[in-house]
Amino acid sequence: MPKLNVKRTLIGLSIAYYLEALVLYIGAGLGILAILTGQGKSLVTEISFLLLLTIAGLFLTFAARALLKGKRWARSAGVFWQLIQLSIALGTYEASVIGAIAIALPSLAVLITLFQKDVVAATLGTRD
Repeated sequence: MPKLNVKRTLIGLSIAYYLEALVLYIGAGLGILAILTGQGKSLVTEISFLLLLTIAGLFLTFAARALLKGKRWARSAGVFWQLIQLSIALGTYEASVIGAIAIALPSLAVLITLFQKDVVAATLGTRD
């Protein structure tokens, strides 16, 4: 197996985190649009979902920045988030096989990369 360029791999993982955060921010923006145009059926549900999306996006944004600094918790955060996405992909499978695959494949790629020996070694930063 070829040796990983750890710096590039961490940058790639960070970009994946940022892209996932971007999707969450877009979802939050669409939620705001739904509230403003009156399309939502329950204002409380819309606001709760909006907060959930925004907080998850911020979580991933901070994790992406920490991953570039070699922080251990950023790898754990990524594993957690990829498992969440895999559970979403499993739920999506019934409605759309292609949609489920589109969610699952990037998540699996990030998850496998996070467990590479060089990535684990590079993210053993003990100071926060």
